Amino acid sequence: MTAEFKDRIYLITGASDGIGQRVAVALAEAGAHVIALGRDEERLQQTQERIEELGGRCLCIPFDLMKFDQYGKLFLALKDHVPHLDGLVHCAGSIDRCTPLQYVKAETFRKMLDIHLTAPNMLTQIMLPLLKRAPAASIIFTSCDMLDQDQTNWHAYGLAKRALGYAAAMWQMEQPTAPFRFNTLNPGRVRTELFKRAFGGTHPKEVPAVSSVVPAYLYLLSDKSIALRGQSVHARDIL
Repeated sequence: MTAEFKDRIYLITGASDGIGQRVAVALAEAGAHVIALGRDEERLQQTQERIEELGGRCLCIPFDLMKFDQYGKLFLALKDHVPHLDGLVHCAGSIDRCTPLQYVKAETFRKMLDIHLTAPNMLTQIMLPLLKRAPAASIIFTSCDMLDQDQTNWHAYGLAKRALGYAAAMWQMEQPTAPFRFNTLNPGRVRTELFKRAFGGTHPKEVPAVSSVVPAYLYLLSDKSIALRGQSVHARDIL
């Protein structure tokens, strides 16, 4: 247990797998109260079991971030259970395969924009009242290498991820004197299911484990990073 995170409250999206799950478990192990969102109810249950095995506390909520009309209900349910949110970590993401733009269907294009750009911004918006109640909340948008590198075949996924850097900066500029902060974190390539689908020919041992980037998330959620506001950072620079 880490004194800094003890009894703090964090909302994590994509907590049923990958980075989101590892961040949720790490926060709970450090003494925080975790609210875990994820679409896969069975895997979300596994997240809760891992946290409880470590003696942590976790409220797991099966939730589809693509159902924007349900965000208000989610907020109303949470505001009656938690006094505030000390942080919001956007880890949810999905992609079936990398495809050149000329072949991407409109439905797929819109889906990638919604889950990677619309969802994190709208969820931040709806949770802002709870974030404002905390002494110094930290909001993290998870980006990727497309934030500062031009890469082909990532279509709307890459467009959305690149836009997150601007989104964090915009949020911060609109809240210049607020104690809470917005930053974008690029974890780099790690061994997630999404990475396996996108880079099927890459041997898993050639890619770092998900756990290797968790300390970067904890750093941005901690008071050590309180001076970082509206920035886009890479996990390797923190670690």
